[in-house]
Amino acid sequence: MGATRDDVARLAGVSSSTVSYAISGRRTISEATRQRVERAMAELDYTPNAFARGLAGSRGGILALHYPSSPRGVTSSEFEYVAAATERARSCGYHLLLWSNPIGDVEGLGSLVSERLVDGVILMELTSTDARVEVLERAGVPFTNIGRPDDAGRLWFVDADYEAMGRLAVDHVADLGHEHLFFLSQGLGALERGSGPLTRTTRALAGPVRDRGLRVEVVHADTSVRGGREAFAAFAALVPRPTAVLAFNEMALAGFVQAAALGGCRVPDDVTVVALSIGDLAADMTSPPLTTVSPPGEEIAAAAVDDLVAAIEDRRGEAPHLLVAPRLTVRGSSAPPTRS
Repeated sequence: MGATRDDVARLAGVSSSTVSYAISGRRTISEATRQRVERAMAELDYTPNAFARGLAGSRGGILALHYPSSPRGVTSSEFEYVAAATERARSCGYHLLLWSNPIGDVEGLGSLVSERLVDGVILMELTSTDARVEVLERAGVPFTNIGRPDDAGRLWFVDADYEAMGRLAVDHVADLGHEHLFFLSQGLGALERGSGPLTRTTRALAGPVRDRGLRVEVVHADTSVRGGREAFAAFAALVPRPTAVLAFNEMALAGFVQAAALGGCRVPDDVTVVALSIGDLAADMTSPPLTTVSPPGEEIAAAAVDDLVAAIEDRRGEAPHLLVAPRLTVRGSSAPPTRS
């Protein structure tokens, strides 16, 4: 087995990150230190990773954004986070690597950080007890989170203010006069996995629904267009039908709206639709455009990059727990209920 970067660091009497800087030129190190590293590399016949060599001359390093892959792919709203994080990293002088291995592949994540291929990591889609947090803490690599596990007291994170989102959405439909709601949720598998966003959204809706004296029907739909069509069939079978839909399932919502149009159910004349936590692009792709209650994804992603860069550059203060307020954007899909 060939020599590793850590072997070079031990022989040269420096840290592994110093070896990385000597190879890539990303940080200034003394000439004496550089020569020690080069001598150790020569003695161990160590060949630098081509990826690391390719960064030579760049001002910053590499940030990894771990957005776990799933069979459904990435929605346009999710991509807004990736695009915003990429742009913010670039403006800070860093490259952004999108790491899309499944959330359960903690061994792969461990390999990524143990080889010091990245300077820091941003985690997304955190679960209530997320094993990735322990992997990164054990590796000693700087990291931050978009979202949070249940035990987040010691962690740095940026997240949506779900309580505010739930209150804003319920108040909007209640103020319009709706009393009977339909919550288009995600599949039960997401709840069983401990999906942080889904769990927090579900909890955030419960209090305001109770406080406003509303009735709510819940359907756990598959995260797909087909799942949304099936959810509309369940909605249409209810007697009486709810007059407003709150949706936290972007892909299923597309199928729901499509099936509603085919079934002669008019939005917003026959049913109000409010989408939770989706971006402007997705909201404008339906007819009529969707009313949304969503946190600004660009703001969340930029804040996470700023926090991670501060940690890497030893400028981070006390652990910030930043909750970003959602915005209600009223478009064409919400209106008072039609009275019979």
